[in-house]
Amino acid sequence: GCENQLAKCGHHKMTRLFCLALLSALVAAKSAKCNMNKEYPPTSKILPSGENKTVEWEVLNLDAPAAERWAHIVQPRIKGIQKLIDTVLDLIKEIVGESKFNSMLPILDFLASGQVDGFPSDYAAEVKGIAKVTGIHLTELFVLQVAYEIWGLCTSFVVQDSEGEIWHGRNLDFGLFPSFDFNKMEWKLTEALRPLVISLDVQRGGKTLYKSTTYAGFAGVITAMRPGVFSISVDSRFDNKLDGGLISWILGDKKNHELTFTVRQSMEDPKITTYKQAFDFLNSTVMIGPSYLILGGVNKGEGAVISKDAVTINVIDLESSAKNGSFYVLETNYDNWKPAPFFDDRRNPAKACLDQMGPSGLNGFEGMYNTLSGKPNLNKLTTYTTLMHVKTGKYESYRQFCSGECSFW
Repeated sequence: GCENQLAKCGHHKMTRLFCLALLSALVAAKSAKCNMNKEYPPTSKILPSGENKTVEWEVLNLDAPAAERWAHIVQPRIKGIQKLIDTVLDLIKEIVGESKFNSMLPILDFLASGQVDGFPSDYAAEVKGIAKVTGIHLTELFVLQVAYEIWGLCTSFVVQDSEGEIWHGRNLDFGLFPSFDFNKMEWKLTEALRPLVISLDVQRGGKTLYKSTTYAGFAGVITAMRPGVFSISVDSRFDNKLDGGLISWILGDKKNHELTFTVRQSMEDPKITTYKQAFDFLNSTVMIGPSYLILGGVNKGEGAVISKDAVTINVIDLESSAKNGSFYVLETNYDNWKPAPFFDDRRNPAKACLDQMGPSGLNGFEGMYNTLSGKPNLNKLTTYTTLMHVKTGKYESYRQFCSGECSFW
């Protein structure tokens, strides 16, 4: 097993992390095919890690004062949110060194309030309200709000079945080097995130505006569906600029837009009432860093992967893919016009599963969930799976935990 192999790597942390990467590449190579089983609907109610399988629902009322909207959601989860933030801060200390981290804190404290005030709409008041309710320092919550700009590994696809119905599925994988627990063989950050997964019924005027799956304490949007209009999932994209756009934004260059709050704006903007309007808004908006935006709609051909640096650099849409013989668009965390890397190929196993089912064998949520529960798309970093059908408004989210021989990412 992997534990025995890691035991041979010695005890130096970087050596063990190198071995972890090598082992993950070997597991990925063994899994470079469809590994789908009949998993839907999930029969287990509790994960091996102890959390509920089905993600709990909460209502976020946009008519309530911004500073009070999250109170009933975060108050019961204060310990979990603090554990998550402590895990992130410990990770930063490990990367930069404790003395350098301590010297950075006064600067971060000075910058944080101004940065939060720079969030769009009334999201700044929301984050400050979360800080007040939880007693968690605003600087720490700011770090949480921008964390997805730095790292996340995911699988997303939009599928058009034989009846022309559009289906959207995604896995959210999240964890950061070097936060690996070699005793439990789990990512520390993933462990801290999994209990905080929630689904939101975001309401305005007493009616559902959109549905979203997120982490308690995080006010942005990375997975969401506006019934009858569009769905979206955000996948991380990595470039060679080492988060230069984020650093510039923190230092005062606000001409570009923070990713997850911009996505939230697209869900809440009353002027956006169609898939095309959502696509045009997100396609034209200049972000502070690289990303992949995966959109689904209601009608035939409404699906796309928008690949961004800060501006859009490539679009693959469902309508064009259908003309070329494919019935889906799919994205993990690498440019989809280039080969997937050998050390992290989640793309080809997912494609193999979708191709195996074909447009007539998808069977809606069943085929999507089974694909996303197949290894290596299900891996040690996976926190949840979300399934969306914009036309009917059907939306389901499940926490995930990879048991047995799993890829580490």
